[in-house]
Amino acid sequence: MYKRKEIEKMVKGNEYYSSDDFIRDAKRYVKAIKEGRIICDIASVSRSGISRKMKFLECHRNSSTGNYQYLTFFGMYRALGYNPKRDGLINISGCGMDMVFHTNYNVIYKLCFLRFITRDTRDHLCQQTPTVI
Repeated sequence: MYKRKEIEKMVKGNEYYSSDDFIRDAKRYVKAIKEGRIICDIASVSRSGISRKMKFLECHRNSSTGNYQYLTFFGMYRALGYNPKRDGLINISGCGMDMVFHTNYNVIYKLCFLRFITRDTRDHLCQQTPTVI
């Protein structure tokens, strides 16, 4: 099924985030990107335009109250090596391309490598650019 040993290496050293948490968040990310519920909040862009700080959120409807919540993927992004800050912002560097697309593309490819999705699903989902606000 999943590459459990790889996941355990990724979350090793974090006492508050386990491999089970990563699996839960990865499934949640895949489901949200399939349904078009991932939102990217670009907090700032550097003067040079080479780096930007952004946060990926899931728009989730609470089944008990009916209200909408915005959930982050802080632990998952940390395990994937993005090193988010306390407020959930990750610093992405690069220019000449859509960095929101690029980040989602990389996350989807990593989740495919970890066997959360098939290659056919990967090819479709990596093209699903999150909505930018």
